[in-house]
Parts: sequence; structure tokens; C-alpha cells
Amino acid sequence: MKTTSKKAILLVAFGTAVPSARAALDNIGEHIRSAFPDVEVRWAFTANFIRAKLARQGELIDSPVTALAKLMDEGVTHVAVQSLHMFPGYEYHDLENLVQRLAGGSRRDGSKFRFQRVVVGKPMLYRESDYREVSEALQALLPDEERAVVLMGHGTEHSSFAVFGCLNDMLRRQNDRIFLGTVEGYPTIDDVMADLQKTAHRAVTLVPFMVVAGDHALHDMIGNDPESWKSRLSAAGYDVQADMRGLGEIDAFAQIFVQHLQEAMAALQPPTLVTE
Repeated sequence: MKTTSKKAILLVAFGTAVPSARAALDNIGEHIRSAFPDVEVRWAFTANFIRAKLARQGELIDSPVTALAKLMDEGVTHVAVQSLHMFPGYEYHDLENLVQRLAGGSRRDGSKFRFQRVVVGKPMLYRESDYREVSEALQALLPDEERAVVLMGHGTEHSSFAVFGCLNDMLRRQNDRIFLGTVEGYPTIDDVMADLQKTAHRAVTLVPFMVVAGDHALHDMIGNDPESWKSRLSAAGYDVQADMRGLGEIDAFAQIFVQHLQEAMAALQPPTLVTE
């Protein structure tokens, strides 16, 4: 008996409850729907507290577990799960582990609680080529005038924290006006300010190095608290401006996720047998 295949795409983000930040996810979704017009596209957020807050506001967004279960119940057989995370940290590896538990075989092996095939698309920064592509795209964010750009990344305690130091080194080799720091990890804002002090730059544009410009961008980056990055840089005598776009709002970064999803969609296909 021939099994009919049915494909779907599941986009998985940490999520945001900041209305203005949703523009980044909307832009990524538009790029993906344009690239795959004939495939059902669904969303899931990994952050429980964000889903709970949105639910209180009347918007229900599934967790990855729930979203995948619904797709399975609807008869979907092949799923490309695209991570919309910045790097392969805790959230990404949790997603991979979930998908692995739902893969590993076909329904024909006796289990009806499996997809025929499910593949996870890589986050924005995964391979060296991703770093180079991101680095090139970030050059376009430099203002025309001689302002430095300070990127605020989230950071992590995961072993993948080295992605920020690696990218910072790559960026600085291309342009001495770009500095990358993190809220939770290395490099810190102290590291950024120490590097800035070695230059003649006295004007800075803050940019969230995050898919969405959510709470961290609004509070840790440009908030009024004396410990925000804007407050600290201003107190040190810098002229501070901010570009409040999440990277997902910028087409070059959204397209990186499309490329990774294209690879995942290709991996959904069974290998072609070549016979002599």
C-alpha cells in the first residue's frame, strides 16, 4: 500500500510579547511563504512565559510539542522544523532533542505516533559560511557618518557562548567601527567599552543583535535604568543613537533562515538510489 506524503513547515522562535517586535517574525514568515508557496507554514514559540502572556491577551501560540502533535494528528508525514534562533544554544538543542524523539522511523514500523521524516533547519549562526554571511550583512548597518556600531547579543552560559567572540573577531577584522557585546555572557558591555576607549570614536549607534527587538532591546539596551547600555555609554560621554530593528526585519538576515530551510526541505526527500 502506497503512503501519501503531506509536508509542512514549522517555524520555531523563542517568541516575543512586544507588539513592535513581531514585525521581525512577520518578515521572516513572508520570506518563507514566498519561497515555499505550496507548503503549510505553522508557528511555535519555545518560551512558556511568553506564550502564557500572549494567551492572557487572547492570542494562542503553540509550543513546539503541541504544534508537532497537531501536525501529526492532521496526517502530516514530513515536517521541516526551522529554528529561528541566533545560534545553537540551549533552546536549539532542546528542539533537536524533541524532534529526534519524534523521528527515527516510519509509521510502517508499527508506530502511528511518528512522522515519516522530520528535519531541523539550522539556526542563523551554525557554519563558518553563516558567520561570514552575517558579518557581511552587518556591514550594511554601518551609518554613513563616522559612528561606531555596538551590537547587543543575548549571550549564553551554554558552551556555544564562543559564537559571540568568534563573530566579534571576524567583524573587527572587516571594520574597526563594529563592536559586539552580550547581555548574558562574553563579551560584556565592559569589554565593549574598553575596546571603544582605545579608538577615537565618540558617537555610537546601538543595534540589537537579536532576531526580534524585544524586552532586552527596550530595557537592557536603551532603557532609562543607569545600567542600560545607552545610559552607560552616555555617561561615558558618547553620543548614543539606536537602530531598533530586530535582525528578522532586515531581508538579508531573513534570507539566511530561508537558505537553511531550503536545506532542511531537501533533506526531507528520501535519498535517490542510483543503479548501474
